[in-house]
Amino acid sequence: MSSELPFTYRVVRSRRRRTASLSIDKGQVEVRVPALTDGHWIEQWVQTKRDWIVPRLQRQTQALEQHGVRIEEGARFWFGGSCYRLRWQRAPRSGVELEGTAIVVSVSTRVSRAEPEAVTELLKQWMVRRAQAELPARCRELGAASGLLPQQVKVRDYRRKWGQCSSRGQITLNWRLMHLAPALRDYVLIHELCHLQQMNHSPAFWALVAGHCPDYRQRRQEIQLAYPYLGW
Repeated sequence: MSSELPFTYRVVRSRRRRTASLSIDKGQVEVRVPALTDGHWIEQWVQTKRDWIVPRLQRQTQALEQHGVRIEEGARFWFGGSCYRLRWQRAPRSGVELEGTAIVVSVSTRVSRAEPEAVTELLKQWMVRRAQAELPARCRELGAASGLLPQQVKVRDYRRKWGQCSSRGQITLNWRLMHLAPALRDYVLIHELCHLQQMNHSPAFWALVAGHCPDYRQRRQEIQLAYPYLGW
């Protein structure tokens, strides 16, 4: 691996692979190559991709620093597009509350497991409840306004996507959308609603999205920086 590169990368070899490819995920560069590929060739090939890798890696790294979820006392925790400081305490009953600029997690004195683990579970449960209370209703509201009416709206746990729309007219939304500002959440919901009419990402689909969300390009760029929320 060349010392001239401003990043490290992981090589994954496979006997089934016939060509080289690379990916950048969660601030890590991964190079996939056929099993017998020469190491010197890999290094030179990665060098040729440097100008493509570096800016994308920088954007991902900055996004991780700003939006990465860390379950630590005093850590930043984003909810509804606003930044809160995470605090926790022992209490007679478990619960989660927004108190000014803090999100306070109470862990029952009866809970014996490690506090960070308990706090993580309580936060996720709270986020899911908020999502179930707000996202389906908002999706149906936007659907009624746009004339794009889903058969059903559900909330689920996804680690790689914000939502999906099935050919049966069912929209499924990731509870992690609750991290996002309302405008970004609406973009995701409109995106999925438009799939009710266009089950693709063709020019016709994006024209439909633009009709209901004129600044969708900006919102799409912003949400690409929010990917760290999907990682916890």
